Amino acid sequence: MSFNFVLFRMVPDNPALLMMPRDPQTPMSVYWRNVETMGLNDSLSEQFVKYIVMTFTGDWGTSYQYDMPVLEVTKGAIGWTILLVGTSTILTFVIGMALGRIAALRRGRTADMGITGFGLFFYGMPVFWFAIVLMVIFAGTLSTLPVGGKMDSGLSPFPINLSKILNILEHMALPVATMTIGGLAGIVLIMRNSLVDVLTEDYIVTAYAKGLSERAVMKRHASPNARLPIVTTIAIDTAFILGGAFQVEVVFSYRGIGYVSMDAIWKMDYPMLQFVFLIGGTAVVIANLVADIVLVKLDPRVKIT
Repeated sequence: MSFNFVLFRMVPDNPALLMMPRDPQTPMSVYWRNVETMGLNDSLSEQFVKYIVMTFTGDWGTSYQYDMPVLEVTKGAIGWTILLVGTSTILTFVIGMALGRIAALRRGRTADMGITGFGLFFYGMPVFWFAIVLMVIFAGTLSTLPVGGKMDSGLSPFPINLSKILNILEHMALPVATMTIGGLAGIVLIMRNSLVDVLTEDYIVTAYAKGLSERAVMKRHASPNARLPIVTTIAIDTAFILGGAFQVEVVFSYRGIGYVSMDAIWKMDYPMLQFVFLIGGTAVVIANLVADIVLVKLDPRVKIT
């Protein structure tokens, strides 16, 4: 929490100056009014005390650039990011585990080499660059999918109906595809290698010797044990997925929390940045805690001491 406060004040830019109109005739009184409004005339110790008190009371302050409470600005954006990141995360792990399983069962064959090569190719591809490529192909060349925005301009998500849902999904298609394909590689490789190791264990050989079919062995013995490293990976990848959302949201002008945060970075909107970074860090810590608890439940060999 303290680091979150210090981090943004290490930047030499002055937010009060950044919020000044780009007009050389603007009087300095506007600047000093910004300083007073933002509380920048207080000492760092006074700002820190206010920050701690406001954090524990749930008052995150007023956004410099929107002149609105931070929670009012971000409450809608967080929901859109959860929808985007949640959808892509589910698709990433479902598709990644399926492809990893196929690669493990056909290790050394064409399917294995093709899936592994596919994963490694996209693993080394920058997310923002891949987003631009999809934009050029599907919006520029083919003109089949929209780019920019969460839904068509002039529409409001509420009251919700089928046509609005389809419109939202249409706008989400390219951002979700970008994040899903970009995140597949790690899951595919982990699932493949884990399953390959499990298939060489003695209890798997014994299961086949008892006459169990390959489907039964995979379902009852191999897959449950091979999925254990995936649980930990889900928590670890949460931070990377959120980081990817920042880039994807900016490229596609998808006004989620990542887009709002990048805008706040340019304007040095301290209250907004402090809220976003603290919430993001807390989410990653909670995800790791949940993963540890789930791992204890799934693997009896893991004990809490």
